[in-house]
Amino acid sequence: MTTQTLRIDHAVIVTDDLDRAIADWRGRGFTVEPGGTHPRGSVNALISFADGAYIEIIAFPVPQEDFFWWRVLQSDGPGPIDLALLPEDLDAALAQAGAAGLGYNAAQDGGRKRPDGETLVWRTARPAATDLPFFCFDVTPRSLRVPAPPRHANGATGLSGISLAVSDLDVSARRWQALIGRPVTIVGPLPGLEAAAAFLDLGATRITLLAPESPGVGAVAEHLVRRGQGLFGLSFAGTGGAISSSTTSAERLADADA
Repeated sequence: MTTQTLRIDHAVIVTDDLDRAIADWRGRGFTVEPGGTHPRGSVNALISFADGAYIEIIAFPVPQEDFFWWRVLQSDGPGPIDLALLPEDLDAALAQAGAAGLGYNAAQDGGRKRPDGETLVWRTARPAATDLPFFCFDVTPRSLRVPAPPRHANGATGLSGISLAVSDLDVSARRWQALIGRPVTIVGPLPGLEAAAAFLDLGATRITLLAPESPGVGAVAEHLVRRGQGLFGLSFAGTGGAISSSTTSAERLADADA
């Protein structure tokens, strides 16, 4: 079986006030564009970058009690929530993941109506455990889903780093290695973060897996209790900024993958 090439598609931020989140990100020098409305009533805005990745900021005017993004928003508030990768071939990527025992669910149809009335269609497939990303695969052209990258006043050109909180570093490192078909490097404890780390590179983006050194101790452990495994922080090429796991904004902080 040929190993699928996977690349960063987008990172997801949940918010309970889309207009406020848009203003917050714009206030930090990002160009934010309206995304549109999903069939179940959620609405989003997008921050696209020259490296092809983007950030989705999503709000839920209509409750979605069966969706963990909505549940985390209700229980812990706005902040980073998930990461999507773009496969060359979704069915082949799912077959590869299934052969490795990674526990992805069957693909589901999705879509969005843009403000200009254009209807977009895609398919997604999500893992049972959120230490892994979900897949997002376009049916309509990706160029319709992802705006052409604008100039950002803060100079941002892409996602230089993505960090994820995981419960067991060795287990998640093996799962990511099986997913991407390349070794994941364990680097051990990170001074000052009370977490151990492993990393891999997808294109120009470094993905860092973070797990608590001691149960219940440190920011990563707190994130796992409050929000579960998944997206913890982002850093940007051209800026050096990052997103905290506890804010809707692009608040700057010293992040492990900055």
